[in-house]
Amino acid sequence: MSFLDTLRKDKMQAMKDKDKVKVGVLSLMMSSIALAEKEAKRELTDEESLKYVQKEAKQTKDTLDMTPTSRPELIEEVTRKLKIIESYLPKQLTDEEILIALKEILTEKNLETNHKVRGILMKEMMAKFAGRTDGKSVNRVVEQLLK
Repeated sequence: MSFLDTLRKDKMQAMKDKDKVKVGVLSLMMSSIALAEKEAKRELTDEESLKYVQKEAKQTKDTLDMTPTSRPELIEEVTRKLKIIESYLPKQLTDEEILIALKEILTEKNLETNHKVRGILMKEMMAKFAGRTDGKSVNRVVEQLLK
């Protein structure tokens, strides 16, 4: 069963459960993936589809960051949407796991710990752990490592 099929099945279940928030989130992800497939003129692989789910997660996190603290009901709704989106992503790496992986890359590539290697570290991490971390998290840990 493809990732898109899983989303369709889960949307049908959410509709039966009358969970409007989940239906809305799943519809958004499905339409994003369907549009990408239409543009590519082929079916996307599960890994390619996950990129669009990650994009939705990033946008939702940004929305949560911009939501005023005086609107707790809105914060609660956006947080619920984010949890639904994240449930479809693979387990995300923690900062400690990212740090360990960065140190391994430094050792493998025989690189010095200075700001000149930032681009190499970012590129390697994003290629190696695509779908399991985001650039913002990696960048934050790289910054700590290179201090």
